[in-house]
Amino acid sequence: MDSIRKVGNRFAVMLWWTLGLMAAMFHLSLAGPIVAEECVVCCGEDEVFILRIDRDASTAPTTIWTWSAKDSPEIPEAGRKSFASTDECKPVGDSLLITSSSGGVALVRRRDKRCLFYTVAKNAHSACLLPNDRVAVASSFGGDELLVYKRTEPDGSPAQPIAKIPLRGAHGALFEQTRKRLWALGSDELLLVNVDDEADRASLSIDKRVKLPTPGGHDLSRSRDPSILFVTTNKHVYRFNKSSQMFSLDPVLANEPKVKSVCEHPKTGEIVYHQGTPENWWSDTIRFIGAREDIQLPGQRLYKIRWDR
Repeated sequence: MDSIRKVGNRFAVMLWWTLGLMAAMFHLSLAGPIVAEECVVCCGEDEVFILRIDRDASTAPTTIWTWSAKDSPEIPEAGRKSFASTDECKPVGDSLLITSSSGGVALVRRRDKRCLFYTVAKNAHSACLLPNDRVAVASSFGGDELLVYKRTEPDGSPAQPIAKIPLRGAHGALFEQTRKRLWALGSDELLLVNVDDEADRASLSIDKRVKLPTPGGHDLSRSRDPSILFVTTNKHVYRFNKSSQMFSLDPVLANEPKVKSVCEHPKTGEIVYHQGTPENWWSDTIRFIGAREDIQLPGQRLYKIRWDR
């Protein structure tokens, strides 16, 4: 009987390993061909920058755009220190939406680096644009709330929130156009939030609460599959099915700890991600799933990487 049990256990392990390998190969097969030249947006310290990267690993990446708070005179001098440690750099049309764990939040137009919106939220970790000129901000530990602002031109002082709800360890914010709802990621749960909007006010109500399978919600990002969201936690990377509201481990990054960002290219399916070192939240390496080689940037303290799309 013991020998039968041992054989059964070995078979289960082999089956689990084989299925995982097949899933990983299927995931990679979904990605289209690597585009010869692409751009990624990087943040982590007081400077946000865009790199042009080449498929040929022998071609060094080229910095084609940089920004720090001093480049935008609309941000008051006293507020520039709130961008000392940037932790989000989302491309939104011709602008970038930038947040910092030092508190700063800015919508920056690329062509002239003009700041179109500015506020300060405690330990800001991510943000997204909402309809009707609204901005949602995830204020993490110490703030522990999801905030909504009216998007107005900076007037020398930080914008003030017009609505907020508690969310422990808020780390992610993403608006879903089809449902007209806001997804918000906290340390322990994922919320689907309704924003009831009026002229100068807004109210937030929670449509759904989904408990995370493991603690430490960190990054929330889109997949090119509209039914899926990427969710990272302290020790795992998941795919969340919005219809079934079920989490499944990503076939490649499943058990990778300290993944600070995952970004899937909307056309090719190529994934760029950032993972902290065992000792720190940061690293100097941009990582890819697929044929493209990782890129090391000695001296950099990277936190999040986004495709410039």
